Amino acid sequence: MAARYRKITALQLYYVIIISIAITNHVLLIPVLLHYGKRDSWVGAGLSILPALFWVCLVYIIIKRSKQQNLLLWVGQRYGNFVVFLLKVVVIGIAMTHATITMQDMVTWTHISYLPRTPPIMISLAFMIFCFFAAREGIRAIAITSGILLPVVVLLGYFVMGANFQYKDYSLLTPLFTHGYGPALKSMYLTSGSSFELLSIVFLQHHADTRIRLPSLLIVAACLVGLTVGPLIGAIAIFGPFEADELRYPAFEQWRMVTLGKYISHLDFLSIFQWISGACIRMSMLMFLSIDVLMIQKKRTRTWLLIGISLFFVTMCLLPITDNQMANFIQDWYYPMMFVTGAGLILVLLVLIFLPMRRKENVMK
Repeated sequence: MAARYRKITALQLYYVIIISIAITNHVLLIPVLLHYGKRDSWVGAGLSILPALFWVCLVYIIIKRSKQQNLLLWVGQRYGNFVVFLLKVVVIGIAMTHATITMQDMVTWTHISYLPRTPPIMISLAFMIFCFFAAREGIRAIAITSGILLPVVVLLGYFVMGANFQYKDYSLLTPLFTHGYGPALKSMYLTSGSSFELLSIVFLQHHADTRIRLPSLLIVAACLVGLTVGPLIGAIAIFGPFEADELRYPAFEQWRMVTLGKYISHLDFLSIFQWISGACIRMSMLMFLSIDVLMIQKKRTRTWLLIGISLFFVTMCLLPITDNQMANFIQDWYYPMMFVTGAGLILVLLVLIFLPMRRKENVMK
């Protein structure tokens, strides 16, 4: 069973991470940045590359010190099962929170944008069936699917960027800092919070047969920041900072502007492919991670747990939560909470990584 879930390369792992984080940065993060940063949001998002590269260096230290082994097993050998249990609870809690937000927002967007007469229960069931089977098959199936989908998603992103040049006015990006440096710093802080999702590499590292290298991780971090700044600048340049702030899904609205000549329009159906692709990979990866950290070997037990998780997500979509309540939660709590929990978790991991080695050296002396 362990060999079955191990056979992917580091490059495939990067594909999974990029597509799963980038899609939420497009759909969830950009409206939050526009809400708090307005015109200065793109500067703050761009400056977040500095802390993101720093986080990545810390992540690489953890990977190198643990020798790319299963981190929970590695920690368990040094600190015992209780510390491992606490880590499992934290990781599963974070993964389930990310997945619940992704699922809720995907169902809402689908219901609002192109399936208004389809009951949300049917949308969530159809989506969750695919995610269940992908997570059940393991990280290899998720990675192969990511390798196929990511190039197409990126090409579509460049297509919408180029097709909308005719509508863009880059003078709307300035003047900057008219309300001080606070909005830009707030945007940098929120974007940095999303960068902490790169920690998922630490808990999936043992599934990669090839070595995870620091330059590759730095490139991944730079790509994620770039995939946030690009559509953010596009939204401001097309709609203006204040009109873009009023839009629920600015990235989707950019697709609605696309035309090819005089007679071809309504190409926004391509955005459906982008969002569904990213959301499926993200949900499947988070579901797999939630089960993987439990280190359960029996396939039947893993299957039943995945069924329970899938039903939980479907049930969460049926709760009487309005879109405004969800948007307010994402703006006021979700991303700040990501920053705090991400920073706390990486500090705890660094302490756990270094202390055992020091103890071991002391014993040898």
